[in-house]
Amino acid sequence: MPRLGEVHGRDRALCMFYGLFSAAGSCVMGALAVDFVVDHVHDGPFGLIRTFMRDALTNPAARFIYADLFLVWAALAGFMVVEARRHGIRHVWAYIIGAPALALCASFTAFMYVRQLKIAAAAAGAPSPAPAASHEPTRGMQ
Repeated sequence: MPRLGEVHGRDRALCMFYGLFSAAGSCVMGALAVDFVVDHVHDGPFGLIRTFMRDALTNPAARFIYADLFLVWAALAGFMVVEARRHGIRHVWAYIIGAPALALCASFTAFMYVRQLKIAAAAAGAPSPAPAASHEPTRGMQ
């Protein structure tokens, strides 16, 4: 698999986007998680989880957002499994578990970064594209 410095063109732009978005998402969501933990450190580990779930499901707006994120996460998990098999990405479970552990915006874009590197590697090792199809009918099939 190539490193980012070895990736060129459109693949490099996508890798930069995914990588920066994953890093930014990790920083933002990590800061929010630390803020929540600091505010509720007196609850203990299980109390912290209980308080988070209570706050996340307190009103219809919070339930709407939480349910939406859960359903998107489930759909993206299916996509990640299929794409991981297609491109030979190992440990896809870590990206799927990473979403509820930290944030969907961090884990999914990290997966997309690795996926794009795999696509770039396949394109670099692939033969040049076939010439444009001719408009003449094929004669070898009888």
